[in-house]
Amino acid sequence: MATCDPSESWSRTARSLHWLMALLILSQAVVGWIGHEMERSPLKVDVLTAHKSLGITLLMLAVFRLLWRWTHRAPPHPAGSPPWQSWAARLTHIALYVLMFALPLSGWLVASTSIVPWKLWWLIPWPKIASADKTLHEIAEDIHEALVWWLVAVLAVHVAAALWHHFARRDTVLLRMLRG
Repeated sequence: MATCDPSESWSRTARSLHWLMALLILSQAVVGWIGHEMERSPLKVDVLTAHKSLGITLLMLAVFRLLWRWTHRAPPHPAGSPPWQSWAARLTHIALYVLMFALPLSGWLVASTSIVPWKLWWLIPWPKIASADKTLHEIAEDIHEALVWWLVAVLAVHVAAALWHHFARRDTVLLRMLRG
């Protein structure tokens, strides 16, 4: 197994953002699924308020993460990587960033077109980006759900590639995100 050269690793900030967002996205999926399955009740409103609030928090973190990424170089691909792997990695990361923005924005549209008002973390009234509209609400829900499945697919590829690099190629791709 290769050892990880710190000069070819992700920064501590990049690693922290990666794992924080991974944990929050997983939490978001669980909270969203639970809320979706619940019967109408005050508890469901609270669970979905948590889901919406977490989504907006993830959107803010995605903005920060993208700004960080634009101002800090990514480590190079492992030596000897074929060009198609570098291209696939770039495409997967672009897809992840697009989804980290598209999912909370589509969720915001779902929340905006609903008749149920909400506050970010039960404290801050959150602005609507559209008015209440049943048809638009249903379309936005369908888009949001489709994006969830796209995220699941892209994350599956991302995790599988990291594990393949670690166990099959025995390079440092996973190590440099785990410990730098």
